[in-house]
Amino acid sequence: MASTSRLLTAMQDVVATAPVERVVNTHGNGDHWFGNQLLSDREIIAAAPTAAEMRAVGPAEVRALLAQQGRAGAFARRVFRGFDLSDVEPVYPATLYVDELDLVVGGTDVRLIDVGPAHTAGDTIVHVPSAGVVYTGDIVFAGGTPIVWTGPIGNWLRACDLICELGVCTVVPGHGLVTTVRAVRAQAAYLRFVQEEAAARHEKGMTFVEAAQDIDLREYGDLPEHERLVVNVHAVYRELDPDIPALEGPSAFACMGEFMEDLV
Repeated sequence: MASTSRLLTAMQDVVATAPVERVVNTHGNGDHWFGNQLLSDREIIAAAPTAAEMRAVGPAEVRALLAQQGRAGAFARRVFRGFDLSDVEPVYPATLYVDELDLVVGGTDVRLIDVGPAHTAGDTIVHVPSAGVVYTGDIVFAGGTPIVWTGPIGNWLRACDLICELGVCTVVPGHGLVTTVRAVRAQAAYLRFVQEEAAARHEKGMTFVEAAQDIDLREYGDLPEHERLVVNVHAVYRELDPDIPALEGPSAFACMGEFMEDLV
């Protein structure tokens, strides 16, 4: 919530003449919606799958994860160490949409497209055609390692293709600096790399942890947070074998914590 407060303060000169009337939650990860309570009197919009995920995993669940003993809690505390979640109260979107929603904001056409499930159950990109801009949420991690919480990776790759086909000049990612479609193509290349490397090791009978440990990240080894590889490999395994259960939050954090220890 503190991050949202700082953002609103930085925008105060702009919003003085163009007040915020609508808020879009691109997906259900807390770093993208735990500030909703500061804008609870505005129209908050999200894709229907995103809203469902927000209700399933909110601030109470994250606080419980942070309080856990063991590797999952320790890794979660490392990841969230810069955030104070003690006073976050969930405020959910009241306006839900399915697949696409067209809006007019200050006379400008804005198009919302749910390209999920991919990163999460619902992933909204916000396209402003007249400005040549797309806000991607966490469909794009510019200069970082994406994490496939939900998948399938094939959907994420199709989302990357769609963004590249929009003809935009500017890409505002969910994480990283404002960029261009070059970053989208780079991320798609990483996802294809993981997909191919994981599938080859699945065929050899390796477990997903063994596969992640065996993969040489090569040019992707310098990306921050590359311990996410183990979750991404699991996502590929789950696509190849639907009987493999999904990694729940604590299990995913424990896997990444253990994998990061092995890298040291």
